Amino acid sequence: MESDCPTGESGRGGDGGFLSPPPADELMSEHEGETVYIVAQIAVEDWDTYRSEYMPTTFDRITAHDGEVLGASETAEELEGDWAGNWTVVIEFPSEDDAYAFMQDEEYVEVMSARHEAAAWSDIAMLPGFDG
Repeated sequence: MESDCPTGESGRGGDGGFLSPPPADELMSEHEGETVYIVAQIAVEDWDTYRSEYMPTTFDRITAHDGEVLGASETAEELEGDWAGNWTVVIEFPSEDDAYAFMQDEEYVEVMSARHEAAAWSDIAMLPGFDG
């Protein structure tokens, strides 16, 4: 399957098609307008490139789209299963639209190649907030 990712790369299990939102009728419609979270687990190999070329613009673009980084760490305490990455990030957005706007942001898309160069793999997912 061809990737929608500008560099053609993807995570370990995905097809890289996270840049294009699904058709409106396939969105998480029951959660429309509600908080969503982007969770990333990344295996960074070149920290210099990751920190200098990818992180500054990425964090700037997250906040430009009303996102908030809730957690970002090189260490995660493995409680169950295998936690293979060495960089985990949890980002909150007010809505699915805001999250997609971030993922499609021109400046963010430009620096994504730095993440692909600096990391062996990255797995990124979006999920709705839990309301009980």
